[in-house]
Amino acid sequence: MKNKGKIIVFRVLAKTNKLVMNKFCRQFYGYLDRSHNYKYQYQRKGFIENFPHIRVIRGVIIVKKEDADEIVSFLGSYNAEIFTREIILLPEDLNKLNSEK
Repeated sequence: MKNKGKIIVFRVLAKTNKLVMNKFCRQFYGYLDRSHNYKYQYQRKGFIENFPHIRVIRGVIIVKKEDADEIVSFLGSYNAEIFTREIILLPEDLNKLNSEK
């Protein structure tokens, strides 16, 4: 069925130190890099930007069913707690996921 996707709920464990957590957030979500006293700004892309997705809130994303395994694998490399479920996408969700990328 074409209207199925996956919801991924994840949490990097609280005992993870701040340096590892910062590295995870930068690699996963991307970040704004600034140089020369904020004269130049560059948006550095994160891992999740390689896939069409809907970010519900921090730690909750909706993706296409075929992209979920790769994302879960990345999250697993940071020992995150991960919960996934197959969901039926609404027409507006399908439009958003198909229009990205």
